[in-house]
Amino acid sequence: MEEKTPRRTSKADHVNELLERLGNWINEGYTVDQALEKLTLKQYDFLIDQNVNLDNLILTPQQQAAVKAITKSGRPRGLQYKKVYPQAKQDLYQSLVEFIEQQGGEIQPRERLNYRDLDFKMGGIQYKIVLSNPRPPKN
Repeated sequence: MEEKTPRRTSKADHVNELLERLGNWINEGYTVDQALEKLTLKQYDFLIDQNVNLDNLILTPQQQAAVKAITKSGRPRGLQYKKVYPQAKQDLYQSLVEFIEQQGGEIQPRERLNYRDLDFKMGGIQYKIVLSNPRPPKN
């Protein structure tokens, strides 16, 4: 009876084996595209599912740098969203603050003034008021 090859011990071993095959085919003179075509569709999908970065095989360093520059996400530093609050809401918030201070309450400062949350202490008890303006019901 023929001796069967032992099963791989992990997915990482299988990834390493497939990458080794690709490297061998490239060293034998195949182009990267030809070497990738030699993989079965299941093997190729497995590499993709395991988040193997095939770009370093396919793309030149200049192309990789261009891709990195294009796909860079996020807002540029220093750019911040400036929310505009309705004047009526700002006035209501300020009136509440003044009233609480007149009653002897201690307003807890917020990191950013959002005209929504108001934390304060009155008589040793911590309170929080949240101003919300629900959307009108749909008819």
